[in-house]
Amino acid sequence: MPQPSRHETPRSAAPGHRSGRTGPGIDPLRVAVCGLGRMGTLFAGALVAAGHEVSVWNRTPGREPAGARAAASAAEAASGVEAVVLMVLDGPAARAVLLGPDGIAAGAAPGTLVVNASTIGPQESVDLAARAERAGLRYLEAPVLGSVAAARSGTLTVLVGGAVEDARAADPVLDAWSQAGDRRHTGPVGTATGLKLVANLALGVAAAGLRDAVTLGRDLGLPRAQVLDLLADGMLGRFVEYKRPRLDADAYEDADFTLAALGKDLALARAAARGPLPMAEAAAGTVEQAVRDGDGERDFGVLGRPAGTGGRPEGRRAL
Repeated sequence: MPQPSRHETPRSAAPGHRSGRTGPGIDPLRVAVCGLGRMGTLFAGALVAAGHEVSVWNRTPGREPAGARAAASAAEAASGVEAVVLMVLDGPAARAVLLGPDGIAAGAAPGTLVVNASTIGPQESVDLAARAERAGLRYLEAPVLGSVAAARSGTLTVLVGGAVEDARAADPVLDAWSQAGDRRHTGPVGTATGLKLVANLALGVAAAGLRDAVTLGRDLGLPRAQVLDLLADGMLGRFVEYKRPRLDADAYEDADFTLAALGKDLALARAAARGPLPMAEAAAGTVEQAVRDGDGERDFGVLGRPAGTGGRPEGRRAL
């Protein structure tokens, strides 16, 4: 799989470049957002705030942000727009929303640009791109690195896989949630989704390592704050600091990124590999056990609790 290269990055998709397509005196784009989970809702709101004309659709109605027009189907949302942002849980959901009877392809005009921000498998994305092309649509994958807080502040990193001209066309859309972040054109479709799995595999291994470390700290009778302070100064430092407010408050509801979603991404990574990934398999086992224990819809920072504490109410100290 081709790797990202700075000299291959088109200027319009280069980190730090801003297209200037929105703002005073500039005609807004007509954009649809299909999938209003945590991130999709923030994406739609950011597009509205940037001055675009936004239509939205979600399986569960009533989540549309202020200023967006709610549609009865993905087909209706995609009708008459220039770009459609797809942000759903997994590959099967993306396929259904894009290609189903009332899906995007059923309503979008030929040449409409589909920007799939979902985290799916690379081959799933390649297959969707081929089917979108047969339906007369353009397809770009654009998964993000970062979560809810970064989306709110516009500091997400967007990995962009697809044709250079499509990356340029998507720039004013992606700018809505990465204007202070980073956009990287990684190569053809399949490269961005692949890199997202690489990133989330490493994230899962780190989170599982944190669980082992705090479990050992508990078993040795060490104060939790001392354990976390020490880990914050080591190789897990960036992760521990990022999750420290949750770890200190023992609060994992209203997740930025759920443990179940991390488990899904680890499964995708393992399926995409040509051989065993021992650390990923161990991390997946840790995540799967925590999900069985009742923590699946909590923030994945819940792995900062020691083993054996799954499903415990919020705010009860582990150490």
